[in-house]
Amino acid sequence: MATDPHAPARRGPGRLLRAGIGVYEPVLDTVPSERPVYTRYGGIVLATALLGGISAAVALDALLQGASVWAMVAAGAVWTAFVYLVDSWLVSSTHGKIGRSRNRALLPRLLLSVLIGLALAEPLLFQVFAPEMDKHLTEGRDRVVQTYYGRLLACNPVDGTTTLDRADCDKYQLGVRGAPVALRNQITDVNDQLGKLTRHVADVDRQQAKLDAASNELCSRKNYKRVPGGWDVTEQCETARGQAAAYSAGNDVDSERAKATALRNRLDTLTGRMKQSTEEYRAKVMEKARAERADKAKDLHDTGLLDRAEALWAVMTSAFYPCYFAIVLHLLLLVFDSLPVLVKFMAGISAYDMALHDHLAGARREREAGRRADEEQARERRRTELALLRARTTDEREAAEHELAQARVRREKERRALIEELTRALLAEEPERNVPFPEQNGQVRFKPR
Repeated sequence: MATDPHAPARRGPGRLLRAGIGVYEPVLDTVPSERPVYTRYGGIVLATALLGGISAAVALDALLQGASVWAMVAAGAVWTAFVYLVDSWLVSSTHGKIGRSRNRALLPRLLLSVLIGLALAEPLLFQVFAPEMDKHLTEGRDRVVQTYYGRLLACNPVDGTTTLDRADCDKYQLGVRGAPVALRNQITDVNDQLGKLTRHVADVDRQQAKLDAASNELCSRKNYKRVPGGWDVTEQCETARGQAAAYSAGNDVDSERAKATALRNRLDTLTGRMKQSTEEYRAKVMEKARAERADKAKDLHDTGLLDRAEALWAVMTSAFYPCYFAIVLHLLLLVFDSLPVLVKFMAGISAYDMALHDHLAGARREREAGRRADEEQARERRRTELALLRARTTDEREAAEHELAQARVRREKERRALIEELTRALLAEEPERNVPFPEQNGQVRFKPR
């Protein structure tokens, strides 16, 4: 049996989808051909909200590394509900609008839907370009860590040389104790002393060698002189020998050589200690530098949303094809997220919009007529109440005047009766001692005679 096309729609998923976008079923029943259109329209709004929830879950995973599945599900559910409510409002607030008012209503809503689409599209792009972004972030972190490690080693030499006077090393001081600076200074002092002593000994040896050579030359056989009984050295030989002996006695070269030997032994000892201390200091510096490098790598390991955004931009601008693909995908996601309002633009004015516009116009006319009727009824009620109030006021005033007149008559009768009684008392043969007389307030008191 065929169903009546004008029969009201039954309850079901289709009606729920239409209810989500604010479709008024009694009006839609008058144009049943629009029912499938608005059912699919509600499905588009729901699909956009679900895509927004997925995007929110991906964004949470990118923002909080290692977020739990339940937290992602909760964030996705909340964002899905939010996007669904916003899109539902954007769509339902444009039903029944025709003419310029329709465009004025759709343009701000389209702008808002584009902004929401931009917010929803970015996390999905993060997920699409995740491998390339992770590679870029890893290489960037390694480069930064290695540069930092190199600056630490350059600003903290293993030989203990200070770099505190260098402005570029202010932030890279490790503060390792035990630098072999004192030993190096001692070695420098011993080297200076040994150099001076060695030069002095060399000078003495050269001078002594000269004197000895001159003495040997003058005292050689060819310079002997003939004396009685044989040959003998000359006086010049004796003088040269005396000078050589005196110079040797005046310069204790042996003690100087002993001092030089002691200095060399001390230098060897300090050099050994210097080598050992340098190795220990080097181990400390390297250990501290590696620890700082590990801390730096740990700090850079946690990447936030801005870091991933910068990585996405770097990947997009690295070559033509990634940029082209990212732009196309971005536009596609943006169009899909803005689809609820775009569909309204593309669909134009539907029969349901016309029917709803007429229904709303009729409802406005009925409300206006009812409002005018209520105002007229209220005015009539106020006139009736005013007339009743005037009548009641007139009756009360007349009653008050009548009561006042009766009170005056009663007072006049009382006054006359009192005068007559007073007159009779005065004319009586034996008047009473106390004669009453009236006062201004109507009371009577007796005055003694």
